Amino acid sequence: MKESSFMIVIPLNPQDVDDPEIFLKNVQESEHVRVKDLHFDDDRGMIINFLVDDSEYEATVGPTPVEIPNMFRPEHTFTEEEFKLIDEAEMGIYVSIEFEGDCNQCFYDQLRIIDAMFPETLAVLDCPSEKLLSGKWVALAASSSVLPAPRYLFTVQAISDGGDEVWLHTHGLKRCGLYELEILNSNKEFFNDHYKMIESFALRMLESDDPIEPGDGVFVAQAAGKALTLTALDWKEALKFYPDVTLGTAEDRNDEVHDKDTCVLMIYRNDYEEQNKIYTPVQDFNQFLGQNPMFMFSTEETKRMSALAIERIPYMLKAFENKDNTVIIKVGLITDKEHWGSEDKPEREHIWFELKDVKDGSIVAELTQDPYYVSGIKQGDIETYPFSDITDWLVFTKECRISPDDAYLLS
Repeated sequence: MKESSFMIVIPLNPQDVDDPEIFLKNVQESEHVRVKDLHFDDDRGMIINFLVDDSEYEATVGPTPVEIPNMFRPEHTFTEEEFKLIDEAEMGIYVSIEFEGDCNQCFYDQLRIIDAMFPETLAVLDCPSEKLLSGKWVALAASSSVLPAPRYLFTVQAISDGGDEVWLHTHGLKRCGLYELEILNSNKEFFNDHYKMIESFALRMLESDDPIEPGDGVFVAQAAGKALTLTALDWKEALKFYPDVTLGTAEDRNDEVHDKDTCVLMIYRNDYEEQNKIYTPVQDFNQFLGQNPMFMFSTEETKRMSALAIERIPYMLKAFENKDNTVIIKVGLITDKEHWGSEDKPEREHIWFELKDVKDGSIVAELTQDPYYVSGIKQGDIETYPFSDITDWLVFTKECRISPDDAYLLS
């Protein structure tokens, strides 16, 4: 059951909610967004056809009360004053569209529509993923040439009854025409690793050109030389493997959110089990999770992260000027040839350095760890690399850690 991408905008100026002419005039100033058609429907209200560059979206738009459910969580950092204004907000504007095609692009374009309508936004409630987005982040994401991280399309919620048992499940994937994901009978020791399992599987679903159907095996990680191959099983069937769970039972699913189009992640321990659809609970892999599991990023996501890090280097450089901050930078180093793949193409190992200086479009940085696959350098060595080799960076201030995604905090 596909859902619409329903977002509620809380403008910085509450009066902007009262008059559609205000946001329609704002859109006229946008470089990438314009109104193709506007009409009213007796049942749906105001319908606006937006053109975002060459893509067209039909959006339903209208005023709505602002009520933030308890399960919604802030995705970004808000000041006390911003939280106060959010609490005081009574009305917002909803902007709802249907995702078709590339869901990452649709999400990005929806943010660009919202930013064009309300250049000064306090916050956005992304209802499918149950997230509260910073208006400053929305503005920065909308102005970027790089799409937001696909993880923004969904949230993994952890439900506990106060004991050790944890029920993990996603929200947001249905707007992409996908089934939601769960892990039953997790616990406080392993739920972070189980979270990564869900996130990795969800990202593969979003990136795959072909649908990943329940029962399909997906390799997502390895630990202690063991491959982690996940698959999805309808929750009704999966419950048979968990007769003693108290969370995620049929009694917990008396709504349309958790009872339809949702699958529990299971594992295949070998090729035979995958070929014969023999399922095993993910807890069978817990024994390897304490041995530094390596979850796989796709090449596409690695490129996106690198592009964002490079685009927002000016924010990092500004932060580096404050000597109270520590800046670390991930660089993609070409591995020794013996570690290249079968196609004999250069592979890269992504390693963290601490920034020491900046010279002529390059960084001077100290290696913080010994490489696994690159000989000739070791921890403590100081090297110089061009900005183009940067694949990620982090700024550590006295108050927080800031990534390229959070660069609005450095404005």
